[in-house]
Amino acid sequence: MSWKITKKLKETHLAPLTQSFGRSSSTSTIKGDAADETPSISQPPSSASQHSNGSATAEDLISPPVAAVKPGILIVTLHEGKNFSLSPHYQQVFDSHFQTNNGPIRPNSSSSHSGQPASSYTQPARPQSISSGINAAPTIHGRYLTKYLPYALLDFEKNQVFVDAVSGTPENPLWAGDNTAYKFDVSRQTELSVQIYLRNPAARPGVGRSEDIFLGVAKMQPLLEERKHYVDDPKLSKKDNQKAAAEQEKNARQHGAEWLELQFGTGTIKVGVSFVETRAQSMKLEDFDLLKVVGRGSFGKVMQVLKKDTGRIYALKTIRKAHIISRSEVAHTLAERSVLAQINNPFIVPLKFTFQSPEKLYFVLAFVNGGELFHHLQREQRFDINRARFYTAELLCALECLHGFKVIYRDLKPENILLDYTGHIALCDFGLCKLDMKDEDRTNSEFAPALPFAKFYEMDEALLTLTAFCGTPEYLAPELLLGNGYTKTVDFWTLGVLLYEMLTGLPPFYDENTNEMYRKILQEPLTFPGPEIVPPAARDLLTRLLDRDPQRRLGSNGAAEIKAHHFFSNIDWRKLLQRKYEPTFKPNVSDARDTTQFDKIFTGEAPQDSYVEGPQLSQTMQQQFTGWSYNRPIPGLSDAGGSVKDPSFGSIPE
Repeated sequence: MSWKITKKLKETHLAPLTQSFGRSSSTSTIKGDAADETPSISQPPSSASQHSNGSATAEDLISPPVAAVKPGILIVTLHEGKNFSLSPHYQQVFDSHFQTNNGPIRPNSSSSHSGQPASSYTQPARPQSISSGINAAPTIHGRYLTKYLPYALLDFEKNQVFVDAVSGTPENPLWAGDNTAYKFDVSRQTELSVQIYLRNPAARPGVGRSEDIFLGVAKMQPLLEERKHYVDDPKLSKKDNQKAAAEQEKNARQHGAEWLELQFGTGTIKVGVSFVETRAQSMKLEDFDLLKVVGRGSFGKVMQVLKKDTGRIYALKTIRKAHIISRSEVAHTLAERSVLAQINNPFIVPLKFTFQSPEKLYFVLAFVNGGELFHHLQREQRFDINRARFYTAELLCALECLHGFKVIYRDLKPENILLDYTGHIALCDFGLCKLDMKDEDRTNSEFAPALPFAKFYEMDEALLTLTAFCGTPEYLAPELLLGNGYTKTVDFWTLGVLLYEMLTGLPPFYDENTNEMYRKILQEPLTFPGPEIVPPAARDLLTRLLDRDPQRRLGSNGAAEIKAHHFFSNIDWRKLLQRKYEPTFKPNVSDARDTTQFDKIFTGEAPQDSYVEGPQLSQTMQQQFTGWSYNRPIPGLSDAGGSVKDPSFGSIPE
């Protein structure tokens, strides 16, 4: 689900490799064990063996099997926080900033009204504060302005909502509690994350929230059941009924407010959750308000929409049935729906609903509005080594998860990778996926010429130009060009191409002439810029990922081979999968409605579901889309399509 559905042409927008980086190097994305001062989440003692990279055994990371989730609405309320604090570094920043601007002057003192008659009604020249550290911000008569109080980011299935504290202090803030509830659509068992931030007084102008200070995160697994009062069973004794009532009350503990400990910070926050089941059997376009167009392609368009009953923002992808039938794309479209309905991974855009009309198919997905990786790479020219490693590691986990479901992605590129508000990646657009691929299976590209390596260059140039390959030209693996069949390792080639492009600014074999680029992919030696751009560890990894022989390519025996490479030696894969690394870069996004990261060519359009002209589709054609609608758990897939045992965990050593 790329917001821009059409295939983009790679622009020659990037500077020569000899230019210096345009931004300072990130240093905190991935840290070694010795340098990692982030407090770890408190956990009960475990007999699980720990490994050199901090990963626990796979069994420790697998959630127990859960009952199928009924579709419904999760209602979240925020109440108050206690004992929030800043790191020593930011304590100094706050003290320095506010003491420099205000000075330790007591409100209503004679010195604060120099040259003015004393009066109980005279306002001080500016807000004052005599506190330090997290409470160093100025106050007016002892009250903090909202901009000096923490705010929360609620995250449920990549639906992200900002919630400002309304009163209290930065150390002990108060939210609106039961007076303001936030609703989230539930389609699978997913963790609720409450991240706490404080606005940075020393942030550069115009950066929005991207430099705000992270205070910690509280996480919980909401109980997705409606609260029911216990009814005595006449067959049980009074004691057994009391025991059963107590057990039910214990299970329903989350139907109300409870205190949660902050991870990676200090203090606690009081969060209330409840669940209401929805009985609706189908969905329709009238359930949404159309807000903005954010992408368009030959099959349809993508719009930002608001779901009327919960107020949540989603991406609505519309596809005309007649177009995909005429272009023989029905199988690819159904594959995209099937993959998204089955996968529950933190680095893949989640599918919320699908529905259809007689003329169109509709995908409703989480609206990830931090922009395409392509957009950020185009603007910054290239990324520093830590940032590139961070994105590559998260993408590797996403690909490993897909491979665990016997899916080859086949179209990895910066245009298909989105960033969410917090800076984590979200893989999208699964229209070119190949399903039901076992480890030993090979498949041929649908349109690739099956040729020996040498014969490829004897093809007429016109024939080469007309030959259509599955994927994006600069990311095509050699085996795809040769048409000799490919396996899951084709995704690891494209991962290598992506890492190379993130580090240097262009794919390794890029050429404006497509046929010349194909020749380079098959023949040209792999070259690198200096070690200040591609360090030795990255160079070794790229050399092994971009091996033209799929059987020798790193990852031919599974993603665990790549994870074990010393380029990733400082990554704790357990922490990464649980999104416990704080990204060094956060997109400048104000809220869920923000569309500034999307092309104004699209956002300037009027959002409307266009009328489809032409004859109606026959019943035979419509039968191809039987079972398309999805707004409740899929039988046999437990948590509405989410994996109970995420294959990404399988490669963590035991």
